[in-house]
Amino acid sequence: MQQLTPIISLLVRLFVGGYFIYAAIPKITEPLAFASAIANYGLVPSFAVHAMALVLPWLELICALGLMIGWRIRMNAAFCAGMLAMFTIAVAYAVVLGLKIDCGCFGSSGGDEVGWPKVVKNTLMLYGLLYVYRFPASPIALDGERKGAVA
Repeated sequence: MQQLTPIISLLVRLFVGGYFIYAAIPKITEPLAFASAIANYGLVPSFAVHAMALVLPWLELICALGLMIGWRIRMNAAFCAGMLAMFTIAVAYAVVLGLKIDCGCFGSSGGDEVGWPKVVKNTLMLYGLLYVYRFPASPIALDGERKGAVA
Protein backbone atom coordinates (compact mmCIF):
# COMPACT_ATOMS: atom_id res chain seq x y z
CA MET A 1 0.00 0.00 0.00
CA GLN A 2 2.85 2.36 0.81
CA GLN A 3 4.07 2.07 -2.78
CA LEU A 4 0.63 3.05 -4.09
CA THR A 5 0.33 6.17 -1.92
CA PRO A 6 2.15 8.50 -4.38
CA ILE A 7 0.07 7.20 -7.29
CA ILE A 8 -3.19 7.59 -5.37
CA SER A 9 -2.20 11.12 -4.38
CA LEU A 10 -1.42 12.00 -8.01
CA LEU A 11 -4.71 10.53 -9.27
CA VAL A 12 -6.73 12.42 -6.66
CA ARG A 13 -4.86 15.65 -7.48
CA LEU A 14 -5.59 15.25 -11.19
CA PHE A 15 -9.23 14.27 -10.69
CA VAL A 16 -10.15 16.98 -8.19
CA GLY A 17 -8.06 19.61 -9.97
CA GLY A 18 -9.70 18.76 -13.29
CA TYR A 19 -13.14 18.85 -11.68
CA PHE A 20 -12.46 22.28 -10.18
CA ILE A 21 -11.20 23.62 -13.52
CA TYR A 22 -14.25 22.19 -15.30
CA ALA A 23 -16.44 23.92 -12.70
CA ALA A 24 -14.56 27.24 -12.71
CA ILE A 25 -14.50 27.99 -16.45
CA PRO A 26 -18.27 28.51 -16.99
CA LYS A 27 -18.51 30.55 -13.79
CA ILE A 28 -15.68 32.80 -14.99
CA THR A 29 -17.28 33.30 -18.40
CA GLU A 30 -20.78 33.91 -16.96
CA PRO A 31 -20.41 35.61 -13.58
CA LEU A 32 -24.02 36.87 -13.51
CA ALA A 33 -25.40 33.34 -13.80
CA PHE A 34 -23.11 32.25 -10.97
CA ALA A 35 -24.17 35.25 -8.89
CA SER A 36 -27.79 34.15 -9.32
CA ALA A 37 -26.90 30.64 -8.19
CA ILE A 38 -25.15 32.04 -5.09
CA ALA A 39 -28.14 34.26 -4.31
CA ASN A 40 -30.52 31.27 -4.59
CA TYR A 41 -28.97 29.72 -1.48
CA GLY A 42 -29.78 32.79 0.61
CA LEU A 43 -26.58 32.43 2.64
CA VAL A 44 -24.61 35.40 1.36
CA PRO A 45 -25.67 39.01 1.95
CA SER A 46 -26.86 40.62 -1.28
CA PHE A 47 -24.07 43.21 -1.23
CA ALA A 48 -21.44 40.42 -1.33
CA VAL A 49 -22.99 38.12 -3.96
CA HIS A 50 -21.39 39.74 -7.04
CA ALA A 51 -17.95 40.05 -5.44
CA MET A 52 -18.09 36.39 -4.45
CA ALA A 53 -19.21 35.42 -7.97
CA LEU A 54 -16.21 37.24 -9.43
CA VAL A 55 -13.53 36.05 -6.99
CA LEU A 56 -14.48 32.45 -6.15
CA PRO A 57 -14.18 30.94 -9.66
CA TRP A 58 -10.70 32.46 -10.12
CA LEU A 59 -9.64 31.05 -6.75
CA GLU A 60 -10.99 27.66 -7.82
CA LEU A 61 -9.06 27.83 -11.09
CA ILE A 62 -5.76 28.94 -9.57
CA CYS A 63 -5.85 26.36 -6.76
CA ALA A 64 -6.88 23.60 -9.17
CA LEU A 65 -4.01 24.40 -11.54
CA GLY A 66 -1.56 24.42 -8.64
CA LEU A 67 -2.92 21.10 -7.45
CA MET A 68 -2.65 19.52 -10.89
CA ILE A 69 0.89 20.67 -11.65
CA GLY A 70 2.09 19.85 -8.16
CA TRP A 71 2.94 23.35 -6.99
CA ARG A 72 2.37 24.04 -3.29
CA ILE A 73 0.38 20.82 -3.07
CA ARG A 74 -0.58 21.06 0.58
CA MET A 75 -1.62 24.70 0.34
CA ASN A 76 -3.73 24.12 -2.77
CA ALA A 77 -5.26 20.95 -1.32
CA ALA A 78 -6.19 22.93 1.80
CA PHE A 79 -7.75 25.78 -0.22
CA CYS A 80 -9.68 23.35 -2.42
CA ALA A 81 -10.81 21.41 0.65
CA GLY A 82 -11.97 24.62 2.32
CA MET A 83 -13.95 25.67 -0.74
CA LEU A 84 -15.39 22.18 -1.14
CA ALA A 85 -16.40 22.08 2.53
CA MET A 86 -18.13 25.44 2.10
CA PHE A 87 -19.93 24.24 -1.04
CA THR A 88 -20.97 21.00 0.67
CA ILE A 89 -22.36 22.80 3.70
CA ALA A 90 -24.33 25.14 1.42
CA VAL A 91 -25.79 22.21 -0.54
CA ALA A 92 -26.68 20.33 2.66
CA TYR A 93 -28.31 23.49 4.03
CA ALA A 94 -30.39 23.85 0.84
CA VAL A 95 -31.44 20.19 1.02
CA VAL A 96 -32.51 20.50 4.64
CA LEU A 97 -34.55 23.60 3.76
CA GLY A 98 -36.13 21.76 0.84
CA LEU A 99 -34.90 24.24 -1.77
CA LYS A 100 -35.35 23.05 -5.35
CA ILE A 101 -32.39 24.88 -6.89
CA ASP A 102 -29.48 24.08 -9.16
CA CYS A 103 -26.24 23.66 -7.22
CA GLY A 104 -24.53 26.34 -9.34
CA CYS A 105 -21.47 24.13 -9.69
CA PHE A 106 -21.00 24.68 -13.40
CA GLY A 107 -22.51 28.10 -13.95
CA SER A 108 -25.49 28.20 -16.30
CA SER A 109 -24.11 25.27 -18.32
CA GLY A 110 -25.86 22.92 -15.94
CA GLY A 111 -25.35 21.39 -12.60
CA ASP A 112 -27.07 18.97 -10.34
CA GLU A 113 -30.14 19.88 -8.35
CA VAL A 114 -29.13 20.12 -4.71
CA GLY A 115 -29.57 16.77 -3.01
CA TRP A 116 -27.90 14.25 -0.76
CA PRO A 117 -26.07 12.54 -3.67
CA LYS A 118 -24.27 15.86 -4.31
CA VAL A 119 -23.34 16.07 -0.63
CA VAL A 120 -21.94 12.52 -0.73
CA LYS A 121 -19.96 13.20 -3.94
CA ASN A 122 -18.48 16.39 -2.48
CA THR A 123 -17.66 14.62 0.78
CA LEU A 124 -15.77 11.89 -1.08
CA MET A 125 -13.75 14.51 -2.96
CA LEU A 126 -13.10 16.24 0.36
CA TYR A 127 -11.69 13.01 1.80
CA GLY A 128 -9.52 12.73 -1.30
CA LEU A 129 -8.13 16.21 -0.71
CA LEU A 130 -7.41 15.36 2.92
CA TYR A 131 -5.50 12.32 1.66
CA VAL A 132 -3.47 14.55 -0.68
CA TYR A 133 -2.78 16.97 2.16
CA ARG A 134 -1.55 14.09 4.34
CA PHE A 135 0.47 12.44 1.53
CA PRO A 136 1.50 15.19 -0.92
CA ALA A 137 4.44 13.31 -2.46
CA SER A 138 3.71 11.98 -5.94
CA PRO A 139 5.53 11.16 -9.20
CA ILE A 140 4.75 14.53 -10.77
CA ALA A 141 5.29 17.59 -8.58
CA LEU A 142 6.98 20.94 -9.06
CA ASP A 143 7.59 21.68 -5.40
CA GLY A 144 10.09 18.95 -4.65
CA GLU A 145 7.53 16.51 -3.21
CA ARG A 146 8.39 13.88 -5.82
CA LYS A 147 8.14 10.27 -4.83
CA GLY A 148 7.60 7.13 -6.81
CA ALA A 149 8.82 8.73 -10.03
CA VAL A 150 9.80 6.39 -12.80
CA ALA A 151 13.50 6.81 -13.52
